[in-house]
Amino acid sequence: MQLKRAIVMKNIFTITFATTLLSGVVAFGQTIPVTGTVDNEKGQPIPYAFVRDAQHNYATYADSVGAFKLNVDPASTLEVMANNYEAKKININNQANIKIVLPGATAAGSGIKSLKEGEQTAVTPFLQARQQLVVGSGVAMNNADPSTHTGGEGGSEAVVVRSGFALEPTKGSRYLLDDWAPGFGVSKKDSLVVEIANAYSYDKITGNIIFTNDGRSTAGVAPANIKNFKIYDKNGICHTFVNAPEINGKPFVEVLLNTPKYNIYKKIDTKLQRANYQTNGVLETGHRYDEYVDDVRYYFVEADNKPQSISLKKSTLKKLLAGDADNFIASQGSRNVDENYVRELSNSLGK
Repeated sequence: MQLKRAIVMKNIFTITFATTLLSGVVAFGQTIPVTGTVDNEKGQPIPYAFVRDAQHNYATYADSVGAFKLNVDPASTLEVMANNYEAKKININNQANIKIVLPGATAAGSGIKSLKEGEQTAVTPFLQARQQLVVGSGVAMNNADPSTHTGGEGGSEAVVVRSGFALEPTKGSRYLLDDWAPGFGVSKKDSLVVEIANAYSYDKITGNIIFTNDGRSTAGVAPANIKNFKIYDKNGICHTFVNAPEINGKPFVEVLLNTPKYNIYKKIDTKLQRANYQTNGVLETGHRYDEYVDDVRYYFVEADNKPQSISLKKSTLKKLLAGDADNFIASQGSRNVDENYVRELSNSLGK
């Protein structure tokens, strides 16, 4: 998806801390799994409500229908927040299922402009002879040298230059997620960093986690302050990002498996390949569209060792994890290994 050029990309790397910044040291005591739902006073689900153990750093987001699952301290309390609703605390009291009602909705929705609205939706179907569309400045140029254009990083605005074809909508995206999504971080002082009015995405080209509170202007999360950052996509998958310059030399990289002994990282190198359509009136070559192309690789890092490029296979996991993954692998039967498989393995090893 493309951000419209009207969006102001601030070249700063700051992080917005909530006025109610949540703090506390991680405690590794006994926990129990708790499931629940978050609704408003009318019985309507509140999607993507933030739920945390108020005494610890156990936290998650509800899904699109307000349902959540979280391991918590059974003697603690849950703190629940959602944009435009009053926050609420609920005693856990060893309950396995908790229904939460947030009072006082002040407005409907978050008011964040969708990232999808930045997609290119229009093309120019009729061009004069010896003209073509090239992404970039939004200024019409007749008979310009196409080798001189640098263009922008989107696909929704065009420059007219020579050659004679209409640029089709850009394929792929520079962003990992289809749209803005909720997220929170853990600081290097082991405090939760959360701002429920913000939404996040990951820029595959720069390696930045970007955030917005309106969908029109954005800034970046500062890696210097963050131990890890979690973004919850619309499918309920939690994407965890850390600063690991030895993997990609960028501010953040996604980690699929994370334990004190070893990690498995997902490195994405994304490049924008420009439209390169050519014709002599008989033969046609190239594409009429710009395309974001991903090169995805996985790296295994054991404590104090160099990154090792790997493939996601059961045999590879068995060998690298030296038996630690055997029980999980056996429980999965014939299931194919993919990124979610490795994420679930990571959760299993963390119990």
